[in-house]
Amino acid sequence: MKFIKFLLGLTTLTASTIGFAQNSSEKEWQQVYDAREAIYEKNIGKLPNDIMKAPNLFGIWPGGGFYVIPADKIKKGLWVYSTFGFTNSDMPSTVTATEIEVEHDNQGRVISSSSKLEKKSETIPLSGKAGHGYEVLMIAKENAEWPLWFMQWTGNIVLLNDVDLLARVEKNNGLTVEAIPVGNDENDTINVLITKAQKPLPTDIKLPNGNMQLLVATVITDEEMEWSIENGRDALLKKLMDANIGQISDRNRPSVLK
Repeated sequence: MKFIKFLLGLTTLTASTIGFAQNSSEKEWQQVYDAREAIYEKNIGKLPNDIMKAPNLFGIWPGGGFYVIPADKIKKGLWVYSTFGFTNSDMPSTVTATEIEVEHDNQGRVISSSSKLEKKSETIPLSGKAGHGYEVLMIAKENAEWPLWFMQWTGNIVLLNDVDLLARVEKNNGLTVEAIPVGNDENDTINVLITKAQKPLPTDIKLPNGNMQLLVATVITDEEMEWSIENGRDALLKKLMDANIGQISDRNRPSVLK
């Protein structure tokens, strides 16, 4: 659970400073970034000037980070928390980070960070896909800290543990994950259902470097979690859509099964 420490020290940078890896040309990288930005601003909302980056991912994800976006294009009052860079032209990374050390002050701010970069023994080519082929979103009714814990968890499992979320979603018609930490208290956790984006979000996206899918993580109750295991993740998504909850996360809502 070491990643919890890193989340508390998310660093905010201006988008122009995020950089790109050497296995991608600057021109190509910028074209992909600009195309993705245009899609987000058309369908979700205007990107803020600052992007948040996790110190433990600096070396392997130099051009990526997390955005908190006022989602006015979906519905006023909603917020989208999103990875932004899984589909970069320099992804998947050919290196991984080990011996990660991050030092914080007493307010949780990063003082220093270091890690050792090691070349991966194998990088699986993703034919036809833009980088990893997807970005991950969470849509919430509040501007809060807890969704950022989820985004940090996502960054770690994809970039440090090489988990292909899109492949798992496609294989199982959705993916459920139980008890993801979203706070300092060990009991502060969420369950999520991860599925492909539903309308009004775009469902088939083409970037200059390949195809991109949006995956949306929706907070679900313990009861819904258990029900989906027996009845299917796609069946749970249908119930959420029919109940007009859709893919919006609300930690305080009642179960759709009651």
